[in-house]
Amino acid sequence: MIKVFLVEDETIIRQGIRNNIDWKAHGLELVGEAEDGEYAYPMILKSRPDILLTDVKMPFMDGLELSHLVRKELPGTKIIILSGYDDFAYAKEAIKIGISEYLLKPVTPSALIDALKKAAEGIQEEREHSRLLERYFVNYEKYMNFPDKTDYSGVDRKLIKNFLNTGEIDECGRFIDEYFEAVGRENYMSLLLRQYMTMDIFYCVREFVKSIYAEEAERAPEWTDLKRLAKASENMQGTTDYLRGLFTSALTIRDQCSGDRYGQIIREAKDYIAENFGSSDFSLNRIAEYIGVSASYFSSIFRQGTGQTLMEYLTGVRIDKACELLKCTNLRTAEIGERVGYSDPHYFSTAFKKATGQSPKEYRVGTSGKARAEH
Repeated sequence: MIKVFLVEDETIIRQGIRNNIDWKAHGLELVGEAEDGEYAYPMILKSRPDILLTDVKMPFMDGLELSHLVRKELPGTKIIILSGYDDFAYAKEAIKIGISEYLLKPVTPSALIDALKKAAEGIQEEREHSRLLERYFVNYEKYMNFPDKTDYSGVDRKLIKNFLNTGEIDECGRFIDEYFEAVGRENYMSLLLRQYMTMDIFYCVREFVKSIYAEEAERAPEWTDLKRLAKASENMQGTTDYLRGLFTSALTIRDQCSGDRYGQIIREAKDYIAENFGSSDFSLNRIAEYIGVSASYFSSIFRQGTGQTLMEYLTGVRIDKACELLKCTNLRTAEIGERVGYSDPHYFSTAFKKATGQSPKEYRVGTSGKARAEH
């Protein structure tokens, strides 16, 4: 039975809900009721209902405040809100709390029953998942000691993690074949052991995805639907197809997240260079430390992302600014060099000529001569 607790300050409505729903016929049990959140809360902690059905507007403690408390102490409890107020602020707060349903009064018995049944179905599904976990993980360590007396669990997880970090999507099928060969045919041909191994791989891959994209790991069916896993592991072909899809999804997410991460690092680097290129002690270590990555890692992804080394990009920024100052100011060449990060005038002239094919003086004369000709 799914346990339900009712909180409603209007006696007539509370009695109507209590008396007009055939609780048992719908697999439900009304385990308690109260007219206010403050009075209801200790009763809810004691009865630990699966579903809380509560009004919003009540004296002393309203339904949203009660829902906050219940969500904190009993996170598995589904909450259905009854409200006489079509107010966006209430609905917004309810969404933030994680309410299962938000029903506006007057609510019909059929609509209320539908909401209760929907919440109950979600609870039943979660319970099935829990039973699956118990089924697969009872005596787990025992079953990880395979017939050849070798404990493969630690080695297997290391192999999986290495592949998740460095493998390519088109290698997924081959990796799975090699993985099963490594643990031995007599092991993966056993249904029970294959189920344990598949579950172990599933959680290893899921934790990897969760570490780089928690929202995806909590939401997408690849990482939440244990029924699919149980069905797939019934035969060998289904198992390999399932795992190939699992690894492909994980590596796709990894590559997408890596691309976003690289892009963010490069954008931060360019912004930092734009603000600090005039510093003569600018260095790879300095910018890597600012961004929070190792110098070798930063150097590698910057080159991959821009097609240039950091020094090539920095030099380009400095020379572009030097050209602007040579065109638009009367500053001496040495001063311009110092402003763009070259404390040595000779080194500035050499770098400028290498980049533009002209010395700073030649560039300035050529620019001013061109300007006079245009006028």
